[in-house]
Amino acid sequence: MRYAIISPTGDLTHHDDVIDWDAVIGPEGKDRVHLPGLAVAGWVNDVGLRFPERYPRNIAGSCVLAMLGASIQPYAGAVVFTGWNPANTPLGLLEIESLPQPVAHLDVLHGAVLKAVAGQNPRDFSPSWAEQVREIADHVRTAPTSGITIRPVTLR
Repeated sequence: MRYAIISPTGDLTHHDDVIDWDAVIGPEGKDRVHLPGLAVAGWVNDVGLRFPERYPRNIAGSCVLAMLGASIQPYAGAVVFTGWNPANTPLGLLEIESLPQPVAHLDVLHGAVLKAVAGQNPRDFSPSWAEQVREIADHVRTAPTSGITIRPVTLR
């Protein structure tokens, strides 16, 4: 299966083999990041923000996800991109697919995000786009870790 990974250091790598989710995302489990209108899904560690020493915030990955339509928030650890097709089976059991070809759009977007975060204005994007990426990067760096509230449920 074809997939791509943005590491917490910002490196983008492409792969064409079976994903070892525990090795790539972590043993805690994966969480799908919805990318509206795309045949692509993002995947992150389900509880990565709770373990910052193990899963540092992924500035580049968070910005790429946001530019693809995901919620603007910090994502921690590796960000994995796969193909996504919820209509693949009648039961929706095989939604994860190979990353669609070509993946040039992901490469271009990733490179533009890295330039914007470094303070440059990517050639094919507007200065306001680059400023928006920098604002998202600042948010990813500084946003507090969200808490989890557990409440007892009383069944009646």
